[in-house]
Amino acid sequence: MVTPKPSLSSVTPYVPGRSLESVYQEKGIRAIKLASNESLWGPSPKAVEAARQALDQLSLYPDPHFVQVYELLGAQNGLEADNIIAGNGADELLELIALTFAGPGDDVMYPSPSFSAYHHGTLLTGANPVSFQLNPEGAPDLDDALARLTPHTRIIYLCSPNNPTGGILHQDAWNHFLSQLPDSVLVVVDQAYYEFVDDPTYADVRRDILESRSVIMVRTFSKIYALAALRIGWAAAPVPIIKALYTNRQPFSLNRVAWMAAQAALLDQDYTIQVRQSTLEARTYMTSAFVSRGYRFWRSHANFITIDVEDDAHKWAQQLELRGYVTRPATSFGLPHHLRITVAPIPILEGFFRALDARC
Repeated sequence: MVTPKPSLSSVTPYVPGRSLESVYQEKGIRAIKLASNESLWGPSPKAVEAARQALDQLSLYPDPHFVQVYELLGAQNGLEADNIIAGNGADELLELIALTFAGPGDDVMYPSPSFSAYHHGTLLTGANPVSFQLNPEGAPDLDDALARLTPHTRIIYLCSPNNPTGGILHQDAWNHFLSQLPDSVLVVVDQAYYEFVDDPTYADVRRDILESRSVIMVRTFSKIYALAALRIGWAAAPVPIIKALYTNRQPFSLNRVAWMAAQAALLDQDYTIQVRQSTLEARTYMTSAFVSRGYRFWRSHANFITIDVEDDAHKWAQQLELRGYVTRPATSFGLPHHLRITVAPIPILEGFFRALDARC
């Protein structure tokens, strides 16, 4: 029997947040999902309508270049359309980067705990995975990353805000870090939660892209734009890097429905601003509620907060589920005593905290 390549022997499937369907099938409970950092505010009504209209063209292949979306993303982010590539979720792009730029004999670095896609993509290439620590703020420890650098280092993944801790890279530390790296090392900054950051010292990597540094910025429409079901991610980098990624990307990896919804979501910035403000207000409420109850947690710059329950997180998640709230045990991140909870509208959070207090 044929066997897969040896580098895949330690690859384990991604562990997603528990679905509402499975909760209902198993327990008959109509729960609220606070496990996967989806937006409970939902997408722009204009994006929903655009997706409906796109259903009239299901017999046609989508435009493989997504020109209008690229131009909108460029205009809104101070970049050129040629600096941008889209894909089937940020996950596809993160994996595509690894497959394009790393292989056997290379080192690929990433923080731990963080998003599992970095480790998974590394193993797919046959490269050597090298993890480094987080700092006390729950952000990638750039000094530790530099200390682990070798002549074989090819890619460094950074997550800012980091999932599941919510810490961010600051501009001064980022500038120093980048100045210490040879241009042969590609730095990938996963900014899936970028739109929820309100810290003025947050590292802006767009300037480095425009200066043709070896930097890739990855973002998503799954979080603030609430289009997770359609799988839309995008990345920005210097043009030669984008061209290299195109050689590996499937030509129709982004479908027409997703493309049209993304375009409409980008055009409805009033709605996006409203969702952002509501999310930040709810995050402040949530932070204060955890502080008043004595929970320990990292300060989060994202749309989630991960708390230390000082106990088996799966047990807590099961008890909260029985009270109608699905949360995410952080065991798969290597944090067996932590729960990650999505920021939600304040009325939902009020019910969640009543459930949390009841299980205590």
